[in-house]
Amino acid sequence: MALTFYPHSDEVQRGSLEDRMEVFMEAAQNYKAIILEIAQHEGPPSSGSDEKRLTPRELTSSYNWGEIAYIFRELRELSEISKNDKVRKADLFTKLAEIYEVLRAAKMSKLEAVRLALMSEANQLRGSGTSQVA
Repeated sequence: MALTFYPHSDEVQRGSLEDRMEVFMEAAQNYKAIILEIAQHEGPPSSGSDEKRLTPRELTSSYNWGEIAYIFRELRELSEISKNDKVRKADLFTKLAEIYEVLRAAKMSKLEAVRLALMSEANQLRGSGTSQVA
């Protein structure tokens, strides 16, 4: 059984950062749908027994963490010289936080800390002292 990565590497190698972020969002939504469908077929764990976890051999899809790490690095390296640069970078960090929110909903609750850190950084770039935690 082949392992399918979301997004595919060739899909995120071209286009502007904004376009690639849209590809990541769509891939996160597709990945979430697959994970939730698998969880639904397994059903809730029976009381008093250990939760059955999928082994790597049983997985049919995976999120492409290498590609999201690459785009995260690109975002970090964007310039912050002008106000417009800071606003653009903040908007991109916010979009990345939204992607992490979708992935968190795909049975990855530990990603909430990453999402909060991204939102905090976006707020710092915008120069606001308020927190946008939703």
